[in-house]
Amino acid sequence: MTIQTPQVRIVEVGPRDGLQNIREKVPTQTKLELIRRLRDAGLRTIELTSVVSPRAIPQLADCREVLGHSSVKALFQPDQAGLRFPVLVPNVKGLEIAVNHGVKEVAVFISATEGFSKANINCSVEQGIARAGEVAGLARKAGVAVRGYVSCIFRDPFDGPTPEAAVLRCVTSLLAAGCYEVSLGDTLGVGSPSNVHTLIQYLTSHGVPIDKLAGHFHDTYGQAVANVWEAYTCGMRVFDSSVGGLGGCPFAPGAKGNVASEDLVYMFHNAGISTGVDLAKLVETGEWISRQLSQSNSSRAGKALSIKTRSQTQTNTNAKSTTNSNSKHPTPLKWTLVSSPEGLQIHRNATNLKITLNRPKNGNALTSSMLTTLTSTIQSANSDPFTSRIIITATGRFFCTGMDLGRDTSPVAQGGSASDAQFARLTSLFEVLDTSPKVTIAVMNGPAFGGGVGLAFACDMRLCAAGAACTLSEVKLGLAPATISKYVVRELGVAFSREAMLSARAVGAEELLARGLVSGVAKDGDELVGLLDGLLIRLKACSPGGSRMSKELVRLAWMHGGREEQVEGIKGVFDEMMRPDAEGAVGLREFQAGRKMDWDAFVLGQAEGKAKL
Repeated sequence: MTIQTPQVRIVEVGPRDGLQNIREKVPTQTKLELIRRLRDAGLRTIELTSVVSPRAIPQLADCREVLGHSSVKALFQPDQAGLRFPVLVPNVKGLEIAVNHGVKEVAVFISATEGFSKANINCSVEQGIARAGEVAGLARKAGVAVRGYVSCIFRDPFDGPTPEAAVLRCVTSLLAAGCYEVSLGDTLGVGSPSNVHTLIQYLTSHGVPIDKLAGHFHDTYGQAVANVWEAYTCGMRVFDSSVGGLGGCPFAPGAKGNVASEDLVYMFHNAGISTGVDLAKLVETGEWISRQLSQSNSSRAGKALSIKTRSQTQTNTNAKSTTNSNSKHPTPLKWTLVSSPEGLQIHRNATNLKITLNRPKNGNALTSSMLTTLTSTIQSANSDPFTSRIIITATGRFFCTGMDLGRDTSPVAQGGSASDAQFARLTSLFEVLDTSPKVTIAVMNGPAFGGGVGLAFACDMRLCAAGAACTLSEVKLGLAPATISKYVVRELGVAFSREAMLSARAVGAEELLARGLVSGVAKDGDELVGLLDGLLIRLKACSPGGSRMSKELVRLAWMHGGREEQVEGIKGVFDEMMRPDAEGAVGLREFQAGRKMDWDAFVLGQAEGKAKL
């Protein structure tokens, strides 16, 4: 299997820069476990520690124990090709210790300003450059790679604004000394995107190659993620960050933590830019280390995704418990096959109607016959008072690959009446699904393409398997997602829809969940069945009328937000729900009696009552 090279390299500095400013001693074993978890999350560059005086940085006094541990020594072996594990060294003595422990890469650092240089390493900028040059030279002779840091690129806590020429001097000095790249550090976190753009333009216009630069941004003023993106648009492809947003500088009063690794990975993945990092594992690591340190997780994306994961896990657990509280293995809902029209299967369970696309050998591509049958089936369900929910799923590897493009069966590129007929079939299907008064649920067992994406996004809710993805692939065939665009843009938003349509890239399950486009992700088909069962059981507590009125409120906001039509529509919904013969009266009566309402039983009870008349 070929491993794709990430488009962006994340340099994880949590074990060193993230921990160095924490006053309470962090156990060495915790540091080793953090390194292991970060590596398991797919990070290819991890700064392990710093060989520094324990008086200067007490937290890193155990650097020898960290470097001498068997798990870390294994990282320095030849079979770790393509991975980097730098160690920060302040002087020749630190280099010697690092080399003796088998370290293959070190980092040297200098400040662009005098005040910070004296506070940080007790020397002038000139002396710092000379010291870093000496260490870099000896490291290269020992066959050790060298990375460089320049601190205070925008401002010094003692001297004020940093001249661009001072940054240039430091960068060129480090490159001349043999550093393979230089990381630009906004130590105080005062920079903004305009500062980043100006500095990068200045450096590159003075002969510094952009591929020799990396970004190290702190988040004191909340600008770090924006600064990374600006640097990326300027051509930079390497960024330092710290899991959970750990860090800060002990010699820069008031400086906050590094930009969080989770925030960067989330941002880049949402933009379709690969990092090689498993975001879910990274989020888990950020939560873990935050608990170990008894401090709040500073990653915005990390906290949000963690809360969402915990919520989904609890939901799944509750669903399984509700399904069969007396059984170790939940009993799946039982479905009865109603009919099997061409390319479809129709099942029923109580008030739930399930439509299964059943052309697995053809990727469940939609034929003209299937479109017509789907439309009529949904229309019938829409008018059936004893159907509360409509589920659309599929068999085989794919959810739906869109329109049938078979050589002798596809109406595509036929023009004339064939084109008009296909347009009518497609728009009718999506419209009858979108305007359904029932709760509609797409259960994506696998990837969806083109019209299959429209089928999913015309539904109210979506669940998917881990291997599912949505790809608007039309542009690759010289086509466009015309009939589904209304639903795609509504669900994805304008900016993301444009990017997804023009790039034709696959939007995977993880990103769909992160963007709130699916309600849950299952690891496999069996778990997906359980996920659907749990959702349907929970929805029994929701009245059909209340659900229909809620859908109408969403439609009013989407189509008529802020206009008179919305005001009138809201008044109409309000009047309907307040009627004495409405479902609200039933629900209120049960609530006041202290009883939980099972609306499926209520609907089916009505069916039995009518059958007796």
